[in-house]
Amino acid sequence: MNLRPLTTPASRREFLHTSALATGSLLFTRATCRAADAAKRANGRLQIALIGVGGRGQAALTALQGEQIVAFCDVDHVRGREQVAANRVASGALARFPDARWFHDYREMFAQMADQIDAVVVSVPDFMHYAIGMAVLRQRKHLYMEKPLCRCITEVRALRAAAAEAGVVTQMGNQGRAAEGIRLAREWVQAGLLGRVHTVHAWNYTVGGSYSLGLGPHPDATDETPPPSLRYDLWQGVAPERPYRKIRSHSSWRGYSDYGTGCLGDWACHQLDAAVYALDLGAPLSVEPATTPLPPGTFPTTNTLHYAFAARGAQPPVSVRWFDGGILPPLPVEGFTFNNAGGSIFYGDKGIMAVGSHSSSARLLPDARMAELRSSLPPKTIPRLIGGPHVEWVNAIRAGARCGSDFQRAAPLAEIALLGVAAIRAQTRLEWDATAGRVTNAPAAQRFIGPGYDYRPGWGV
Repeated sequence: MNLRPLTTPASRREFLHTSALATGSLLFTRATCRAADAAKRANGRLQIALIGVGGRGQAALTALQGEQIVAFCDVDHVRGREQVAANRVASGALARFPDARWFHDYREMFAQMADQIDAVVVSVPDFMHYAIGMAVLRQRKHLYMEKPLCRCITEVRALRAAAAEAGVVTQMGNQGRAAEGIRLAREWVQAGLLGRVHTVHAWNYTVGGSYSLGLGPHPDATDETPPPSLRYDLWQGVAPERPYRKIRSHSSWRGYSDYGTGCLGDWACHQLDAAVYALDLGAPLSVEPATTPLPPGTFPTTNTLHYAFAARGAQPPVSVRWFDGGILPPLPVEGFTFNNAGGSIFYGDKGIMAVGSHSSSARLLPDARMAELRSSLPPKTIPRLIGGPHVEWVNAIRAGARCGSDFQRAAPLAEIALLGVAAIRAQTRLEWDATAGRVTNAPAAQRFIGPGYDYRPGWGV
């Protein structure tokens, strides 16, 4: 499938040549102008549209309640209104934003009120990230997109390029990139507390559940009927048309490969980000999966993967191993307790470090070494954030600045996760040419680098 650029190929090439993927002044010039325009709104609040009101959409509503929500877009208004009404932190949101309009279809929302929107938060299933994200960027609106950015690497790269061309402030939702632990990890690695880091083990303890356990293959027929409030055709969006099943269209969509990216796609951005950021890993050279059986159309119950990363300057090659579905890494030191959420362990030739889930914390191992060095730890040189990624995003919009997890920075992390997902689906080791975006040893696996299906008629991007 050919994914269309934001503008013509010639203008896009010229833009990328002159702006280096929006790391230069053009991003800030455009963003600063939009921030200035937004500041002219009533009360100086940003006018924000939420696409996807349930789930992570509620986290956005909680974090952004000080802004002006002008639109709620969700394929199920009854369920969406119930979740907004039940949000205890943002209590009274429906009353606080009485003029906010409700839409089922984001395309209709933009057609009717694009000029009233400054920024958009997208909190929908993975398979709709690319289509909606491109629609937002074509409107030149600031964009917050939940991880893993898109469902496949091809979409990630196209969305990243479109974001650069649009020149708006973007953020991939990733709580850990705003956290203390990821900053400590980088500061300690750079200060040499671990020496030369050669191995990282990362894990997520989730067992089956909505990712794979008991989902079964897609049925050819079903006697289930969509609830009257659900616009099921809109929910299916770009994906192949299939009969309605409740298990697919609510929390368990992550476990079906047409819609989600399994446990790895959902959690790798949380548990691998510290390693990617602290070690400047770059793109992997290869990834090899070992999984339980792969049911048709879904994901294995458990996965282990081995990523190989190249040496970087004076730093050695790094072996990154991933564990999920109840499988845990080897014990790093006697007495260590793995938490039930996840995290990562860094091994260097001079020390070991544990990083908590979502990069929430960092500590040296064993505990005696942490106690010994506590009073002489390296200085904190990386700026700290107050508030999470949503707050960082709106602050960056106002300042015309970049976010720590903007699409240019987040896309490489998303690609690492999605290359692993491709290896799981291909059930084989993949050797990766990141520059070309090509699997070099298993041509049949290349289809998993892209969407894997044609978008449904009427949903072309």
